[in-house]
Amino acid sequence: MQKFITMGEGYHEIFELQALIDYNHERVQHAIFLNNDKTPATFLLVMKPVEQNLQAIYTIYNGIVYNDGQGKKYQLIKSWCEEKNLNIVEFSTKSPEEFYEREQFYQYLTGILRLNHLILPMT
Repeated sequence: MQKFITMGEGYHEIFELQALIDYNHERVQHAIFLNNDKTPATFLLVMKPVEQNLQAIYTIYNGIVYNDGQGKKYQLIKSWCEEKNLNIVEFSTKSPEEFYEREQFYQYLTGILRLNHLILPMT
C-alpha cells in the first residue's frame, strides 16, 4: 500500500526534503520529477517498503520550477540526490490542475508508477 505524504508546495519544505535525503537516503528507492507544460513540477521521493508493504511517497506538490532542467530548486534537489547516488527518474504527466481533487491526481500517479514498476504492485 502506498501513502502520499504531501510536504508542501516547494517553499520551506525544500529544507525538510534535504534532511530526508541526507538522513534517510538508504531508505530511498526513487527520486522522481514529474513535469508538464502548464504548472510547476512535482517531486516524489519514493521510500522502500516497510512492514506490511507500506510504502511512503513524500511529495512537493506543484512546487518546483522546471524549465528544461533549469530552476534553482530543481538543481538543488538533483544535486542532493546525486550526492547520495539516488536513482532519479523524470516523467511528463498531466497537470494536477486537470483533476478535480489532489487525491485524484495521486491515484493517476499511482497507476503510472505501478505501470513503470517504480512502486509495489497492487496486492
